[in-house]
Amino acid sequence: MADYSPVELHVEFRAGHSTIWELADKAGVLGQLHMRLASLAFCESSSKAEAALFDGRVDVVAGNHISPYAKVAQGKPIVCLASPGNRVRDAVISREPIRTLGDLRGKRIADTAIEDPIGGYHHIRGNHMLYVKQAGVGLDEVEWVVVADYMGEAFRKAQWEAMTGGTCDATFVSGGVEDYEQAGFSVLRLDPLPMITGPTITTSLTALHAKDRLGERLVKAMVLTIHFARTHQEEAQALLGQPSAAFSEGGRGGRAAGLARLPLKPYPDPLAVANAYELCCMQYPEARAVSALALWDLHDLRELDNAGFIDELASEGTAR
Repeated sequence: MADYSPVELHVEFRAGHSTIWELADKAGVLGQLHMRLASLAFCESSSKAEAALFDGRVDVVAGNHISPYAKVAQGKPIVCLASPGNRVRDAVISREPIRTLGDLRGKRIADTAIEDPIGGYHHIRGNHMLYVKQAGVGLDEVEWVVVADYMGEAFRKAQWEAMTGGTCDATFVSGGVEDYEQAGFSVLRLDPLPMITGPTITTSLTALHAKDRLGERLVKAMVLTIHFARTHQEEAQALLGQPSAAFSEGGRGGRAAGLARLPLKPYPDPLAVANAYELCCMQYPEARAVSALALWDLHDLRELDNAGFIDELASEGTAR
């Protein structure tokens, strides 16, 4: 590895996006790059995470996919360096069978608020709105029933109660739908929606300028960690259950198999960028004043790719 100056890395993560940095630390990837994971903390709100980024308390936010476009329009020094996740796939649960999303007209849909109580944008609610909008249904042609302020277990419980209690007609679900099927609800599985998602490297120009080749190291750490998860899945999973200096309470339940499925070349998909930007503009119209591409700086990833670094990793073997 290059002769990097030692740096401490402070990371906040959104949703379940801590796994890649947890494994990067425990597998020694960060150490190879002369970085020490000084903190890895969950942040429930995009606005709080961005505030921490702008005042220098953190170097990286793993996640924050939508509101950064508005922050660029506001002149904030936010930047995204890579996106290994570029699509989402949901299902619609309904009390009565529906054949298309157009059948949601006039229905009551259980969901989260658009923004959390301190102004953070709820990406998953936005995905649901975009699904509806792209199906040709006006957002005002359905009734959005807010059953929780935040996505999480409290929302899932309230969502279930709204459906079983009959106060809502439909809801969007990510992941397993078996409980709803067993309860007799109809399930419409949707096509994938191109969307920036997962552990996007979101940082600030301030942090990149302050720490020696930080952008290069962050991107390289992501690529090396995905490669480790692919080629050492059993070891990676064992490491994810162990404590470390950054989180002495132990692992956070991340799955190495999920990391192993991420692309070694984590470029953002153009349609995913366009959809994320559209979600931002729907809530923050000022974002239309700037190009969606103004948020993205891919030169570190492109240089690694052009040098053959990633292709060489890809040729090294299979999981064991």
